[in-house]
Amino acid sequence: MKLKYVFLSTFLIIVFTLPMFGQQEHANITKTDTKIHDISKMLGKPTVETTVDGLNMKIWLMTQKQHKKIKEEMRVIDMKDAAMKMNKVTMDSMMAGTHHIMLDLKDSSNGNEIANASATVLIESPSKIISSVDLRKMMSHFGGPLTLIEKGEYQLKVSVIVGGVTKSTQFKYVVD
Repeated sequence: MKLKYVFLSTFLIIVFTLPMFGQQEHANITKTDTKIHDISKMLGKPTVETTVDGLNMKIWLMTQKQHKKIKEEMRVIDMKDAAMKMNKVTMDSMMAGTHHIMLDLKDSSNGNEIANASATVLIESPSKIISSVDLRKMMSHFGGPLTLIEKGEYQLKVSVIVGGVTKSTQFKYVVD
């Protein structure tokens, strides 16, 4: 009878201590907090970076092929990020056109995000056709699709309205 208790005790000790040995890395614990990704760290050097009246603007202009690749990389980084999830209609509208523009706005004095802003891009094509696109607020930046079908040099003007005041920057972009 004593031998039975010895075997049972040994068996229970082994069963209850095995999970403890299965955890080799305690530092590699999945984080459950949701954070908004810093878009500028993910995209690298912006197409244009300027400061206008205390407003730091970083602008990235890319083809939709490049944009799609970045979107896929962002999904791989954090599939659970609620801010990254978009409905199909919104995603399809962002993937329209030939190019995509992203705008990151910060207060140049303290680096904080700018609240209650709106942004528009005025586009002048190589053949002098003028169009505009309202940029949509997305996570911590603005974005929107552009249709740049002509080859040549485009003139772009990004205007941001903050507190009723318009702040703008202009730049050129060449489509090969």
